[in-house]
Amino acid sequence: MKLGIIGLPQSGKTTIYNALTRNNTPTTASAGRIEVHTGVVDVPDKRIDLLSKMFNPKKTIYAKVTYADIAGLDGSSKGISGTLLNTLSQMDAFVHVVRCFTDENVPHPSGSVNPATDLDSMLTELLLNDQIAVERKLEKLTDERKKGGTDKTLNERQTALFTRMNEALNNNIPLRKLEFSSDEEKELSSFGLLTRKPILSVLNLGEGQKAPTLTADHPLVELPGKLE
Repeated sequence: MKLGIIGLPQSGKTTIYNALTRNNTPTTASAGRIEVHTGVVDVPDKRIDLLSKMFNPKKTIYAKVTYADIAGLDGSSKGISGTLLNTLSQMDAFVHVVRCFTDENVPHPSGSVNPATDLDSMLTELLLNDQIAVERKLEKLTDERKKGGTDKTLNERQTALFTRMNEALNNNIPLRKLEFSSDEEKELSSFGLLTRKPILSVLNLGEGQKAPTLTADHPLVELPGKLE
C-alpha cells in the first residue's frame, strides 16, 4: 500500500513522515518545489508474531506500507499537473497533515494558523483538480460524438458516468462518496482522479495542545508530530 502524505507548506508533513517511518529527513521548507521522500515500514501485527512464534519460520514477513512525503501542493487551486499529479495518482490513499501548532520560527504561509481554513483549502484543491479533469473528458466525449466514427455505446456509457461525477463535484461532493460498478472502476483506473482515494486528516498538534474542533467528511486523528 502506498500512502501519500500531503498538506500545505509548513504544516509538518516531513515531521509526521519521520514519525511514521523513523527516518531523519530534514524538515526544511521546499519553497514550492516538488519533492518526494519515501520510506517503507512493516505493519505491526500481533497475529503474525503469534504464528511466527508457533511455527518458528526462517523468516517472518509483515505487510508493508510505503509512505511518500509529497511537497508541492500549496492550496492555490491553480490545478495540479505534470510530475506532481503523476505522483499523487500513484498513491492508494492520502494522509493529509493539517497544521494546528504555533511556532514563531516556522511562519505559516498565510500569516496565521487556521486549521479549518487549511483543511478546506487542501480538500478544495483536490476537488477542483478532479473537476477540471472530468469536464475535459466530457468535452472530449462531445467532440467524439460530433465527429462520429467512435464506439457509440462506449461514448454513451462514459458520458453518463462522467456527467454523474461532474454533478457530484459541482456540489462539492468528493468522488469517494459515490458508488461505482466494477466495470466503472476499470474505466476510471487510468484517470488518476484524486478525490476517489480514501483520505485521513492528521491534526498536527503542538506538545500539550488541545485539538481544535473540526468537521470533515472523512476521519480525523490527533497527533503531536514533533513530540512523536
